[in-house]
Amino acid sequence: MSGAGSRLRALIAEGGALAAPGVHDPYSARIAVNAGHRALYLGGNAMALGLGKGQPFLTSTETRDITARIAASVEAPLVVDAGAGFGGGAHLHVVLREIEAAGAAALHIDDQPYPKPVGYHFGKGALVAPEEMAARLRLAVAARRDADLLLIARTDALRVTGSVEETIARCRAYVEAGAEALMVLDLGPDRAAAFRAALPGVPLVWIGGVVAPVPTLGELSRAGFALACYPFNGVAAIATALGDLWAGLARDGTIGQAEDLLARARRETVALAGLEPLHRIEQEGYRR
Repeated sequence: MSGAGSRLRALIAEGGALAAPGVHDPYSARIAVNAGHRALYLGGNAMALGLGKGQPFLTSTETRDITARIAASVEAPLVVDAGAGFGGGAHLHVVLREIEAAGAAALHIDDQPYPKPVGYHFGKGALVAPEEMAARLRLAVAARRDADLLLIARTDALRVTGSVEETIARCRAYVEAGAEALMVLDLGPDRAAAFRAALPGVPLVWIGGVVAPVPTLGELSRAGFALACYPFNGVAAIATALGDLWAGLARDGTIGQAEDLLARARRETVALAGLEPLHRIEQEGYRR
């Protein structure tokens, strides 16, 4: 989608923490946009769960295709999780160009090893050498066609090492390599000041919401975050709501949804599918 990167940059320039709800398909994206959000986040975990598998097994082709479907269905700029680049330098070059062409406004590349171990989801994080991550970022800068495509470096160093100093050192190297914003896993409002002081002018991207309590947008804004990504809350809502619904049917043989809920859903799904203008065309028929 032409101009997606510039639109995202303009929204970030307004100041405060721009919310980017996590989505995984056009339906969830339109729900978020209709709720009033102006940017969206497409995380690897949500994409993989939408395909019925774990994040370590998500492919670059699937990431590209899901990006394209969402970018074609909404105007809101999309921040895309490009993982560790899906391979070596040549792979990263192709992946970045394909995700960019699919309509991404931004993407983040992380300093995890590739392939991503399943153990990551069981608390066993790992890091590549900072030099390897810096090389990934330099390749990404060279590969992008649109200078407005926002390149975000994600680091897991704070979680893996527990050291603010070591994480800041990595962040400096990543910015020198071409990263335009930083996503530091497990960085909350309480420790953001150290990163802002060490890296003045570099936008900080918050990512979280997996564990309560989740900071408010106000708290994130006051801490200096420019963007707030919520990778898990949408899929958590789907898992619990659908799980409870179908468990009730299996247990009691009944659907415990109120009439007003079903009536609202009928109205909203028609709007989400974009059927109203198409219905008007159908009613009017072909005109020469």
